[in-house]
Amino acid sequence: MLTIENGSLKGETRLRLNNITLSIDSGKLVGLIGPNGAGKSSLLKAIAGIEPASGRFSWNQQLLSAMKDTERANTLSYMAQDDIPQWDMTMADIIDIGLLKSRISRSERQRRIANVCATLNLSEFNGHSIQRLSRGELQRVLLARALVAEPELLLCDEPTNALDIYHQLNVLQLLKKQSEQGRLVIMAIHDIPQAAEYCDELILLDKGELVCHGQPFEVLTKANLAETFGVHADWICNKRGVAWQPRPL
Repeated sequence: MLTIENGSLKGETRLRLNNITLSIDSGKLVGLIGPNGAGKSSLLKAIAGIEPASGRFSWNQQLLSAMKDTERANTLSYMAQDDIPQWDMTMADIIDIGLLKSRISRSERQRRIANVCATLNLSEFNGHSIQRLSRGELQRVLLARALVAEPELLLCDEPTNALDIYHQLNVLQLLKKQSEQGRLVIMAIHDIPQAAEYCDELILLDKGELVCHGQPFEVLTKANLAETFGVHADWICNKRGVAWQPRPL
């Protein structure tokens, strides 16, 4: 279980996170939603320990900040936006970075890299320079780097960004499967219908504050969408999935 108590993060001119308190059980896919600047990336970075937030961030009642590097690496993985090295590296080298602090054998490293590449349809790029990959292919490589450590807690900042619809659905199905295997997966996502269809829970943020946390139908109310996004939305829900028709207030 992830527990956040009074999590706050100061920016240069305003609070990027303001007194966030919530608990999330393992075995769930959770979507972070909200308008631009709501605090989605900031919350992920605060949980990952990348940003110096105040408050308590605990995993199974243990402070994440108190964990040793190896324990933390086995517990948590973070996929950032556009976190691509400027120097030339192969795809496998990038993915292997996700295992730098893992104490596993060379054969196990190779097995994990091969498995995650196959899962994300990256095997054909093995040995390729990252300079030869498209933006969408690089996005999948960054996700592979986070997945290869097989963490208990997976944090993804817009993992479907820059992907075509086939790979968007492939990634969402993969993250759903990760949660079904007992992991907690938290992802920032802008596609509201996809969030409603795939996520077990949603966290709605606005201006650094927690607006609502619950199941999609509890969070995606007309009132919440009007207050945070400034839109009126009509929902269509059927056996084929979820769709919405937003329009300005």
